[in-house]
Amino acid sequence: MRKFIRKYINLILENVIIHIVKTLLLIIFLGALFLRLLYFPNNIYFGFDQARDAYQALEIAGGNLKIIGPSTSFPGLFHGVLYYYLLSPFYFLGNMSPEFTALILRILNALGVFLIFYLGKILFNKKIGLLSAILFAISFEQTQFAIYMGNPAPAVISVLLMYLGLAAVIFAKNYHGLPLTFLGLGFSIQFQFALLYLTLPFFLIVVIFYKDFKSVPIKLWLLSLGTGFLTVATFVLAEVKFGFPMLQGLLGLSNFNTQKTLVNIWQTYFYTVSRMLTFNFSENFNTILATILGLVFLWVLWKGHFPKQLIFLGIWFFSIFVTFVIHGGVENLQRDIPLFYPNVGVSLALLIFVAFLLGFIFEKYFIAGVILLILIFLNNFNLIQTLNPQGTISEIDVQQGMLLGDQKKSLDFLYTDARGEPFAVKAVTLPFFVNTTWSYLFEWYGKNKYGYLPLWNGKNALGYPGNLTVQEKQEGLPESRYVIVEPTRGIATHLINDYLREEGYFTKVIEEKKFGSIVVQKRIKI
Repeated sequence: MRKFIRKYINLILENVIIHIVKTLLLIIFLGALFLRLLYFPNNIYFGFDQARDAYQALEIAGGNLKIIGPSTSFPGLFHGVLYYYLLSPFYFLGNMSPEFTALILRILNALGVFLIFYLGKILFNKKIGLLSAILFAISFEQTQFAIYMGNPAPAVISVLLMYLGLAAVIFAKNYHGLPLTFLGLGFSIQFQFALLYLTLPFFLIVVIFYKDFKSVPIKLWLLSLGTGFLTVATFVLAEVKFGFPMLQGLLGLSNFNTQKTLVNIWQTYFYTVSRMLTFNFSENFNTILATILGLVFLWVLWKGHFPKQLIFLGIWFFSIFVTFVIHGGVENLQRDIPLFYPNVGVSLALLIFVAFLLGFIFEKYFIAGVILLILIFLNNFNLIQTLNPQGTISEIDVQQGMLLGDQKKSLDFLYTDARGEPFAVKAVTLPFFVNTTWSYLFEWYGKNKYGYLPLWNGKNALGYPGNLTVQEKQEGLPESRYVIVEPTRGIATHLINDYLREEGYFTKVIEEKKFGSIVVQKRIKI
């Protein structure tokens, strides 16, 4: 009878604990969502890349299927097309609205709370899982990836899926994690081609934890390989159809940046790690924090506490170094700040490791653990409220200031000033002489609100999306004419000066308005 009562009480306690964990997870998720929706929708960055992606997504929604994704910074190399297909239903259902699509992407990032919880739980326990979820929720870096409308951003989720699958096989003996691993790996490469490097930690983990993988049934291996192939099949189709441009591009990478030194590589790598620490934990004590974390990592391995788990996290975190070797690093960190988004998913391992350390501190010194967690939150919240109102940081989007809230105000001024009459508009844009961004804004916001479109009176490069009628000649233009000057970061000063000087031959400024970093000039014919 006593055994029955004890068993019954344990069962009740287990159910209570499960409900408490679920409630805590829901609260953490809602907190994550709150931080990601702060300043929404005015802090949506909407530049050329976002407008291009929106056009591509809408074409897919209209039945024009695609197999090539956004271009990379290397000739011949392209990201996967999956990002376009991810955006397509949201731009369609939202009636072209970037706001609706941005909302969905922020929710998608916040869902990572649940994935990192299960990953921390599998690696260690529920407490570490919850701490990992909290650190993910309050991370400034993750809020930046949440508000970033670019193809690398969803890779936060796909990288988590990959490592969750691997952890399930190794630490939970759940062999169905293997197909999930291949799914996450393939999706990651689709979202950001540079994440091809994830094949290295994948193979390292399989080799090092060979005993855990050798028991996986052959059918599951075949299913997993098939899943992986399907996720990257569009690359194969594109190669065959367009004459293997990716293969040629990859071969060209072997000669890229061969002049860079090992010093450049190490300096750039350590700078990036320092940024990860700033964006997730502390803004002022990066060197001290990095040293402490490194020493604790080595000490725990030496003592033999959870060695498999830390080896797993170590491979995850340090494998990014190979991309710095390939790229060659940056020669001058004071002048050329390396882009941060190629590191998507790396610091997730760091979040789990710090959660593991916090869990240990909470057990021994509860008050100290609470204080540390509060300090981490305050650091992140300070960055969120300081930087997130301006959208994504310059390490993610170079041309800062292209905010949707300011763009809508600019269009409202144009239409209101034109008083329902036809008008012509041109802009200093990035890329130069490409009207894709403003064409999309006029088609979505301007036409829906005011019922008509302006003429585009300026040079416009061919081959870029956009549906505004272009008229370069000055004759026959409407009386109302306007020039938009985009935020100038990323645009050479002499190009801006030459553009405005040439426009000055035909019109003169009679009024100038500034909306955030966007300048709108009202002009009249000379």
